[in-house]
Amino acid sequence: MSTDDANRLNEINSELQGILAARLAELATAMKGAESATRQIVAGEMEAARYKQLAESLTGEMGDMKRELGALKARADEVRAQHAAMTADRDKLRGEVNRLEGEARDGNAEGDRLRGRSRQLEEEADTVKRENDALRKKSDALEQNIAKAKKLREELTQSLSALNAQMQGLNLGGKD
Repeated sequence: MSTDDANRLNEINSELQGILAARLAELATAMKGAESATRQIVAGEMEAARYKQLAESLTGEMGDMKRELGALKARADEVRAQHAAMTADRDKLRGEVNRLEGEARDGNAEGDRLRGRSRQLEEEADTVKRENDALRKKSDALEQNIAKAKKLREELTQSLSALNAQMQGLNLGGKD
């Protein structure tokens, strides 16, 4: 083998070494890129898995919240119904209070009227009592006058009888 051939082999070897080194560098760069892409893919898959878990968790929470919302809506409807019933009761009680207040006012007016009538009747009773006392006094005076008149009549009747007897005695005595 000649030096030319050896040189040529060295050149080809050098050239192949350069190509190999370049290819190895490209391969290393490609591997670094692939490794980076793999890391990104793995990170993406991990993030996707985390998001999937988060989505499942949020879906579960959303289901719980929907159930709670349903229960809260039912409770709100119940409270609204109770509120409506209590409002109706309150309005009914207000009406009753107003009616009773009206009756109380009417009762007060009636009580005032009856007290006035009672005072009037008491005054009339006092007047009648005074009139009765006056009539009793007149009656007592009349009874005394009647008793005196009876006594006087008896006395007069006795006097007349005595006079009649005297007159008869005189008439009889004078006829003899």
